[in-house]
Amino acid sequence: MSLSTIMSMVVTLIGALYTFSTLMLPAARIGNPTAPKVFPLILGIALLILGFLLIIAELRNLPKTEEEKKKAKASLAFGPVEKNIIFTILNGILYALLFNPIGYIFSTFIFLNLQLLIFRGKQKWLNSMLISTIFAVFAFLLFNTFLGVFLPTSPLQFI
Repeated sequence: MSLSTIMSMVVTLIGALYTFSTLMLPAARIGNPTAPKVFPLILGIALLILGFLLIIAELRNLPKTEEEKKKAKASLAFGPVEKNIIFTILNGILYALLFNPIGYIFSTFIFLNLQLLIFRGKQKWLNSMLISTIFAVFAFLLFNTFLGVFLPTSPLQFI
């Protein structure tokens, strides 16, 4: 089974769970009782449809000859691109875990630094730190000050 087939099944499963969860939402007390469910339901059904289409496309492209099967097995090798994907997923989980406890600026700084390290390498670490710092502070000021969207602050309370 190819990685694409597995991912299409994952997308379909996520679509099914999301659709089921949407149907479990309570009805709105004010206005149209089904209004809060409409957009999430559209997203869930779209994920289901796209997942099924991906599965069908993958089943059509299954290797038929022995040579095609060998090429398909070779394509499942775990290379640098796959490692970057795994590191990015783990970095995203770390970012979510750190977001509230240490605040937006510090968690975003750590997240961006690690992402730039993953994709740019260690050679440009100083440049990466500068980019991460400027982006985190600028985005915090933009949202917090100008747009009125309050982001979590650090335990230092001033940033």
